[in-house]
Amino acid sequence: MKLTPLIIVAAMALGQTPEKKAAFDVVAIRMSPQDDGQDVDHDKGLFRAHNLTARRLMSLAYTLDVSEIIGGPKWLDSDRYDINAKIPAEFANANPSRLPEMIESLLADRFQLVIHREQRQMSGYALLADKKGTKLQPAKAPGKESESHSTGRHLVATNVSMEGLAKRLSREVMGVVVDRTGLKGGFDFELEWTPEKLLAADAASDDRPSIFAALEEQLGLRLEPAKIPVSAVVVDRAGKPNTD
Repeated sequence: MKLTPLIIVAAMALGQTPEKKAAFDVVAIRMSPQDDGQDVDHDKGLFRAHNLTARRLMSLAYTLDVSEIIGGPKWLDSDRYDINAKIPAEFANANPSRLPEMIESLLADRFQLVIHREQRQMSGYALLADKKGTKLQPAKAPGKESESHSTGRHLVATNVSMEGLAKRLSREVMGVVVDRTGLKGGFDFELEWTPEKLLAADAASDDRPSIFAALEEQLGLRLEPAKIPVSAVVVDRAGKPNTD
């Protein structure tokens, strides 16, 4: 959270200490071998990212789909990086919501990233419920934290909201997806599909449906083209990081 000088002075006058900007302690960045796998995880005070582009890192920092991040040099989408970073002890057991702030600090420090935000209308999709009803099952344990696991073609979801599914679909269709189902709460479901890049390559060996058909057939949901108002991130400046 960025504080203006006026807020800082007011906090000091009240005897309060401004909230410390969350940042990683130690960061190692290497060029990735660019294999097929991509992975992000954090555990026991460490953050790891494998085979991620800088634009994908930005999507983690600003909790946006990559399609909502506009402009910047071509290498933001071509160069891929492996990152290992140490989370400071004071944040190691903190709410995971501080992690995007740490990635934002990393991008500003090592990638010299400067951005601004703009309100834009972007082409995307609305996630809608079938008029005849959905095939979704309410979560068996709604009190548990939402979690999902995907192999790229198979998604197993536990207590996932429609908003959460919309965000996952944004990565699959490479466009902004917003939840307009009107469905509240979490759901348990499985979804199998053929990724769009395989369909484009005419992969005859894979008989699973497209993500669009799978949603309708398996979950009673559908994606319809729509204009989506978004607060887009616009890249003003970025520089390649020094790698270890």
